[in-house]
Amino acid sequence: MTVLIAGGGIGGLTLALSLHQIGVPAKVFESVAELKPLGVGINVLPHAVRELIELGLMDRLDASGVRTRELAYFSKHGKPIWSEPRGLEAGYKWPQFSIHRGTLQQLLLDTAIERLRR
Repeated sequence: MTVLIAGGGIGGLTLALSLHQIGVPAKVFESVAELKPLGVGINVLPHAVRELIELGLMDRLDASGVRTRELAYFSKHGKPIWSEPRGLEAGYKWPQFSIHRGTLQQLLLDTAIERLRR
């Protein structure tokens, strides 16, 4: 049985990689002819980073994103309003990453092409 995945976004590509890791064949179908790294910056929270680490993507995340240590809000005058630690600094076992959405999708696409074509 082959799992058919509709969409080559972050979720579809991560699913394809996860299925491949456990030996389940998968095919990803995408409506656009060419995936392009579009979007804005996102924060990948520790529970999601854990899944990406399980897929062996830690080094690629470190090379492409920024480990987020703190979330902070400031007034228009630069005075601190509120802050809290994030990722490892907040006591999680996994870091949090700030990364461009398109960069994360391209990282997943490159990895899927490498692994799924074997």
